[in-house]
Amino acid sequence: MINIANLINTGKTVFTSEEMWLILGIENKHTLKNSIQRLSKSWILYHHPGNIRSLKTYDHMELASKLRKKSYISLETVLQSAGIIFQDYSHTITLVSDNSVSHEIEGKIYQFSKIKDTILANSLGIINTWKYMIASPERALCDRIYLTPQYYFDNLSNLNIGLLSKLSSIYNKRTALEINHLIDGIKSK
Repeated sequence: MINIANLINTGKTVFTSEEMWLILGIENKHTLKNSIQRLSKSWILYHHPGNIRSLKTYDHMELASKLRKKSYISLETVLQSAGIIFQDYSHTITLVSDNSVSHEIEGKIYQFSKIKDTILANSLGIINTWKYMIASPERALCDRIYLTPQYYFDNLSNLNIGLLSKLSSIYNKRTALEINHLIDGIKSK
């Protein structure tokens, strides 16, 4: 039988099958599968798309990052949290990824937007929280401009202009020009 405390003690709330195998140390994959199914039937673990399991109370950002391996939280989720946009996106978690796809799980929308692989692989402006990867506000702004030219931002006053300037170099020319135009606007205020 699985010792659920081993999962809880990791500090994480969402697990792939591979992570559960490593954490629980069950050698026999058939035994692991049966144990996971038993815990799911008893509502101790919840099943999510892609053979992902979570504890009863889980971190939605952590789940979002497990739904697609090559992804990080960005765009409106970060922009709203940082006060850069004022619109309410609390029902949606937005990420950039190697593919555009959307999942609805328990009333929450997980929206992945495809971004160029070279941008996705560049770690500049990405914060590793140990549970998930999340863009800095500056990186999220650059991602949004890359995906949506001339996007409107409500408040640019708290941005790190130096980081914005550095980040502009990993995007295409149009995005870099638009970011530099925003920087000029911020400096002139």
